[in-house]
Amino acid sequence: MSSRLFISRRAISATVAIILAALLGLATRPWELAGQETTPADELSSHAKFLASPALEGRGTGSAGIKLARDYIAAEFAKYGLRPGGDNGGYLQRFEVAVGVKVKTPTNLALGEEPPLNLNDSWVPLGMAASGQAEGEVVFAGYGISAKEYGYDDYDGVDVKGKIVVVLRYEPPPKNDRSPFRKSPDYSSHAALRTKANNARDHGAVAMILVDLDGRGDGQSELLSLRSSLWRSGNSLLAGQITRQLAESWFANHGVALKELKARIDRDEQPASRPLAGAKISLQVTLEEERAPADNVVGILPGKAPQEQQEYLVIGAHYDHLGLGHFGARDQSTAGMIHYGADDNASGTAVLLQVARRLSQIEPKPARGIIFVAFSAEELGLHGSRHFVSQWPRLSTIKAMINLDMVGRLRDDRITVFGTRSAPPFEAIVASAARQLELKVNPADGVGPSDHLSFYNKQIPVLHFFTGSHGDYHRPGDTWDKLNIEGMGRIADLVIASAVAIAALPEPPGFTSLPSRPTSADSAERRVGGVYLGVIPEYSRNVDGVLLAGVAPGSPAAAAGLREGDVIVQLAQRKISNIEDLTDALASHKPADQVTITVQRGATNAALPTTLGARR
Repeated sequence: MSSRLFISRRAISATVAIILAALLGLATRPWELAGQETTPADELSSHAKFLASPALEGRGTGSAGIKLARDYIAAEFAKYGLRPGGDNGGYLQRFEVAVGVKVKTPTNLALGEEPPLNLNDSWVPLGMAASGQAEGEVVFAGYGISAKEYGYDDYDGVDVKGKIVVVLRYEPPPKNDRSPFRKSPDYSSHAALRTKANNARDHGAVAMILVDLDGRGDGQSELLSLRSSLWRSGNSLLAGQITRQLAESWFANHGVALKELKARIDRDEQPASRPLAGAKISLQVTLEEERAPADNVVGILPGKAPQEQQEYLVIGAHYDHLGLGHFGARDQSTAGMIHYGADDNASGTAVLLQVARRLSQIEPKPARGIIFVAFSAEELGLHGSRHFVSQWPRLSTIKAMINLDMVGRLRDDRITVFGTRSAPPFEAIVASAARQLELKVNPADGVGPSDHLSFYNKQIPVLHFFTGSHGDYHRPGDTWDKLNIEGMGRIADLVIASAVAIAALPEPPGFTSLPSRPTSADSAERRVGGVYLGVIPEYSRNVDGVLLAGVAPGSPAAAAGLREGDVIVQLAQRKISNIEDLTDALASHKPADQVTITVQRGATNAALPTTLGARR
């Protein structure tokens, strides 16, 4: 470490105290909102209430509501006098993301020799389905689950190679605390459509037909929409859903009582799989990816350094959420309901706006400038922040990043801060400011998941402020009236003090790679147990394999030479078509195992010897 980067804790504490005294005095002044004098608390409440209002419909990417939020933020940046930092001299920085799929012709399903079924009436393709055509004999495969460690396997004793499996939605009800299955609505991963599809494919099935015997409603109301059955991690095989009435009638025509089979499985927690004698299905699915524009909103507060010598600090928050909850909701029964996203992340966006307004008023300006960014499409996979770091000219001028995600429910004066060890001065800066604001900091190990991760992967030090999860996370109950507005104001003070102290450092803060350990962004590895690889999947494009948005610095993946843009297609002897394949492949190994990971890199393949790590 350069000696010039060393600053004593006492000096940092004194600097922060001076900053806070000046800024808190500024914060207590009334300011104008809608022509009336109001307080900073009113300001935060007004921002959050608007962003989480019914009119914005949950701010889903590509929706009319998120455009209202986008324009609101851009107008605020303009009001504060921030310089536009987007495309073509404006505040908006545009990119595209996949938001869904649509059905194209030919798409049809026929039971035996009967005419094709009516699409959207008797059946639908699933949004996670691969496009293609299949025809084959039919096997009832229960819930389509293989939980071999528990002694339950719907595929035990039945041959489904080259055949089409019919599986039940969800999973058996748990019989005891040792069961891997869970009660509604918090089902285990065994109930996920992607898990069922991968399991069917791995047993040799050529297609999967889903039947929901538990859901409410009939006909169209029970059939999953393309949006709610969408799978953003790659597709594995043909898949569709037929109505329960049709399924029961068809099974009865072949001498099988479908409800009785389900009741037997649920009662005994034992498989009841069997071929459906004489039954055949022909299925053809054609799906086309739908893409939509999304916009980051970027405003710049120049520093006092000359333009050619300007360095920057980024302060960001994502303003998108789940919209109507068709993708990403914790409870799929709430699909179609507005997911307001007050804490996630109207709270962070409201604090970002207040911080931008207050910092735009300070004099003198710090040497480093500040770039304020409201990111879009975070919920779909950090798309906005990844676009920003890939497109920003002279990324080397960005010396630090502060992220605000879910800062609306401060409890017991405690704030969790990720990344305090990603730069030498950060821990002392945050601790000093928090102490003077009577806040208690939980310094979190690792980096944590959110838009700051895109910056960290570019070796830019980061701080991520977070007040913790709660029962309303990704549910319709995350409403503005549950926000701790006073707490958000204190967090704004903490962010401002930290930001100004970082911007005023005599030298850039420097980057420290944190210890190799998984973060919750390693979604391919959440259920792997003791094995750690350290990859960050990219969800914006469907590919045959796992496309990497990056790798964790210092991880086994980084040591092996994996990098952003690689597509993992094989691990040891296991073909990798999607994230669940990678999860299963990793789960079959132990820490310190040496495996070869094959990646597509441009037009060629590369075989990379890899030593798997241990989760800490």
